[in-house]
Amino acid sequence: IKSDFEINKNETFEISLKANPTTGYSWKWKKDASSKLIDSVSAVYKQDKAAEGMTGVGGNEVWKFKGKTTGVDTLTLEYCRSWEKDSKVETKKFVVKVN
Repeated sequence: IKSDFEINKNETFEISLKANPTTGYSWKWKKDASSKLIDSVSAVYKQDKAAEGMTGVGGNEVWKFKGKTTGVDTLTLEYCRSWEKDSKVETKKFVVKVN
């Protein structure tokens, strides 16, 4: 299996995804079997550079994960509005291997 991320146990890796919280959308980790393999350390939004006073500027959500136990699994993130049912507009999947 080809992995998107290969790390050792207790090591971290980051995933950066385009986002714009002014739309109400953000990335949500769909925890399933992958939550046994890795854990989320942080999720930070970094706005793109823009002129002062400019609103509605997008940026990136940077998720940091840490390997907990050895194995291979798929990490799924969905871009959605957390308060709206079935609001998912994008899904990203990453294969993670922890040695």
